[in-house]
Amino acid sequence: MSEPLQILCKCGAFQAQVDADSLRTGNHGMCYCKDCQAFQRYLGQQGTYLDAQGGTELFQAQSWQIKITQGKENLQIVKLSPKGLYRWHTSCCKTPLFNTVGNPKIAFAGIIAGTIQVQNERLGPINFRYKTEQATAPVTEPKGSMFKFVFRTMRNILGSRISGRWKDTPLFDPDTGRSIVKPYVLSEAERAKAYSA
Repeated sequence: MSEPLQILCKCGAFQAQVDADSLRTGNHGMCYCKDCQAFQRYLGQQGTYLDAQGGTELFQAQSWQIKITQGKENLQIVKLSPKGLYRWHTSCCKTPLFNTVGNPKIAFAGIIAGTIQVQNERLGPINFRYKTEQATAPVTEPKGSMFKFVFRTMRNILGSRISGRWKDTPLFDPDTGRSIVKPYVLSEAERAKAYSA
């Protein structure tokens, strides 16, 4: 049986594991959207987790496949807008960790691949490239199949919903549906700064 994937923040205060079964069911891709770029700028990590084209490498697993092993108290959430994604990061060293929606029943987590302590080949090849038109430089690599990406994502979310596994997430309280940390929504000034290249 494969070992779980290890997640580590830059200073090591936060640690987590991702079930090895995620390697079979997950999606490995690149996102070039302006929101992901803004998130990295807000944290001051654009030189660490964005590639030369402004892309963020992501490994999309299911939130219940994550197990926090250390530093839960260091978790924070930022939302770029009131209706935006929950963008999880650490307070200790501003490491970006996961992207989720605010509803735990939609049990996906886009894990920032740069925090996963494995060799790239273990995650498999990049199978989708999203919002390449928002990249900061031309993307010449194949975009991959968005149909396959969406199908795998929806299949995983539906399976988690039917099985009830979505309740096992460490990121939300299944009884209240609230995240374990209160999200912080950027002010208009903070948002404008984050989106300025």
